[in-house]
Amino acid sequence: MTKKVSDKIKNQLLAKLSEVTGGASHREGLIAERSNDPMDQMQSRIDLDLAVTAINTNFETKKAVEAALDLLISGDYGICQECGDPINPKRLEALPWTTLCIHCREGQDADQKLRADAVLAA
Repeated sequence: MTKKVSDKIKNQLLAKLSEVTGGASHREGLIAERSNDPMDQMQSRIDLDLAVTAINTNFETKKAVEAALDLLISGDYGICQECGDPINPKRLEALPWTTLCIHCREGQDADQKLRADAVLAA
């Protein structure tokens, strides 16, 4: 990988890191107001769920971006951390912080779905 390409990827990753760490606005959604109205209670619960989901998504993205930056520094960027195969350049262009090829990511998603289904069935 050329220095120019490496610098471009690094800048994209740093921009994404800044984006996901800079927003404290989702934390404001964690404040739930008490209400006796069932509709207001339901809306508050929905707002709380959305805020928690946004915080979790930002946290997971932050971890992925930091991992990708580490891989870029070590020279292992673009190699799937699961199987060791090269990650498709189009995938890296769309998600510069990805550390898995599409095949391994789909496998992880399927495993997570199976675990979630098992929890729901229990």
